Amino acid sequence: MQGDWTDPAAYAYMQGYGPAEFAAEYLIRNDDFVAQCGQLSSHLPGSVEPVGPPDFIARWGARFHSHR
Repeated sequence: MQGDWTDPAAYAYMQGYGPAEFAAEYLIRNDDFVAQCGQLSSHLPGSVEPVGPPDFIARWGARFHSHR
């Protein structure tokens, strides 16, 4: 059973969030975003360039960098 999403206490941990953290929270709760992330297969080891197709980056406003 999930908690009551209307209860402000359920979001107390987010009080110090900035814009980037709120955006990330939105994205990880979006089923379409999560599904598309699972489909990404473009991983460039050692690169600092954004990973993922340009349409993904444009649609979601999210860019991932590969880990060094």
